[in-house]
Amino acid sequence: MNQTPIVLTKGTGLDVELLPFGATIRSIRLYGQEMTLNYPQLADYQTDQFYLGATAGRVANRIANGRFELNGQSYQLDCNNGPNHLHGGITGFNRQHWQVLKQQPDSVQLYLRSADGDQGYPGAVQVWQQLRIIDKQLELTFLALSTKDTLLNLTNHCYFNLNSDGSSIEDHQLQLTAQHYLPTDASAIPTGERRGVTGTAFDFSKAKLVGPALRQKDPQLALARGFDHCFIWQGAEAAELKLMAVLSSSQSGRQLEVLSTQPGLQLYTGNFLTAPFAPRQGICLEAQGWPDAINQLGFPSTQLKAGELYQQQIVYKFS
Repeated sequence: MNQTPIVLTKGTGLDVELLPFGATIRSIRLYGQEMTLNYPQLADYQTDQFYLGATAGRVANRIANGRFELNGQSYQLDCNNGPNHLHGGITGFNRQHWQVLKQQPDSVQLYLRSADGDQGYPGAVQVWQQLRIIDKQLELTFLALSTKDTLLNLTNHCYFNLNSDGSSIEDHQLQLTAQHYLPTDASAIPTGERRGVTGTAFDFSKAKLVGPALRQKDPQLALARGFDHCFIWQGAEAAELKLMAVLSSSQSGRQLEVLSTQPGLQLYTGNFLTAPFAPRQGICLEAQGWPDAINQLGFPSTQLKAGELYQQQIVYKFS
């Protein structure tokens, strides 16, 4: 397996290291300080269970019981998260080798072909992902085409930690611009309700510390052992490139802004991380479509029609 890392740099203080395996962001450094969790050995990525920095697909997040109906036909996907299908299944995009199409000092274009029936999904899908450094931001652009109507919902799964000593993300401050989130059942599938954040542990409309929010008494937090919930944007704004999250560390003075064209952002506080990491050592801000959208009435569609161009963007802006 060719695991030669690709290094992107532009001389602006931001350096990014990528692996073609899983189209994985292994490292993001700002002026030499690491911003993401990573494994010491490249071989560890082959057995990684946490989707560390990987591209999640075909469908990021969960599909209830791995089942859905499309154009009157029923499909059964591989289930790899209790009763549910998570992040594309057993051999999702995070476990596949992406081809390097073009490489420049500050950008790379990766390509993956997913065969018809891959993990149970209909249609042969071609995916192009461009990663590019512009000043102090990393821009991810996803394009895709399918031969049949299918589902597609792509995201990146970096675990951010802006502290220079890698200590718990509980002392990070977080702000989210969403007014609603999706409560879930015990297996992390949305119940269908869109719940307002005001006055709850989920209210990050003003920047606040993650730790005290995690310790609030809330049945939703108890179910997931922390945050593992999708915050949602609705209406015309949902498809625009918009500011979704601002994460900062007073310990290092570093800040991250997440912008995306996606209508949702999964906040995951690393509740189930294990060695070589510790629980809550990293925080995921996964811009994506809403979980289980195909099975939920009124959720924004994650369907991709045959021959239609899928196009989404995620921007990580550091300062």
